[in-house]
Amino acid sequence: MIAVIDYGINDTDDLAQALNTLNVDFKITRNEREILDCEKIIISDSTNLSKAVKRIHLYNLFSVLRLQKHPVLGISMGMELLCNTTNDGITCLGLIPSELKQKNNDEIIESEGKWETVHQLKASLLFENIPNDSKFFFNNSYYTELSDSTVATVGNSEKYSAAIIKENFYGVQFLPEKSGEYGCQLLDNFISMC
Repeated sequence: MIAVIDYGINDTDDLAQALNTLNVDFKITRNEREILDCEKIIISDSTNLSKAVKRIHLYNLFSVLRLQKHPVLGISMGMELLCNTTNDGITCLGLIPSELKQKNNDEIIESEGKWETVHQLKASLLFENIPNDSKFFFNNSYYTELSDSTVATVGNSEKYSAAIIKENFYGVQFLPEKSGEYGCQLLDNFISMC
């Protein structure tokens, strides 16, 4: 069973549809006991990082997520929630030692709802059976700086993390549920992990 974290302002509809297509047992929940009973956890996307952090605290999910031993996948803003801090003063979960930077308005407009090429730097089960330099759908207002946890990059002149891994915590800056065949493959890879 997979727990899709419900922190009140995140969009889970497209993700739920993708998981249904993969015939996966999942529940959308913020219940601590249900989360602890699940084998894997997914933190889906949202539109406001500051509000997302506040909601995670409000629903007492901060410790549940920080102490998690099962595989956790953060998607888009869900990945950002796994990181340390942002350059505009938001403190996230601190599970992956990567810093976030907010894009300026021109960068947000330019990258909004865009398919981009993801370059794999390191072998990862997350990208198994996905060709290098495949395209995925991005829609984010922050970006994660490159770090030792970066396993895939995106960007031309300035590269940033497209995927990060630290122990049992996985993050993708793109939206696999909106990324067609390779996005579904990535979700299936995560689901198939021990």
